[in-house]
Amino acid sequence: MRLFIVDSTNKKHYLNATAASRKELAIKLGSELINIGTETYHISKVCAEQDSESMPASTVIGGAIGLVAGMPGVLIGGALGAIFGNEADKKSQSEIEAFNRS
Repeated sequence: MRLFIVDSTNKKHYLNATAASRKELAIKLGSELINIGTETYHISKVCAEQDSESMPASTVIGGAIGLVAGMPGVLIGGALGAIFGNEADKKSQSEIEAFNRS
């Protein structure tokens, strides 16, 4: 999950912080105000989105099984990767929705 603020020109500014809620983020930052360039934003303007750069561990595990076990391993690893990856995506989406509702 990545946290960001959209400025007045609709540009996203990603924060170098993680938190489960805006309240937790304010505690970590030590303030409810965030300065980005010359602008100051309230913590309520922070939103969360899916982190597109993360690769689920299930993908790596599926690939490793495929390398070791050949074609049957590719099929089994792919199926396991899809199952575990889907669960990870659901959990991540749930965390994003919880943050954005906070």
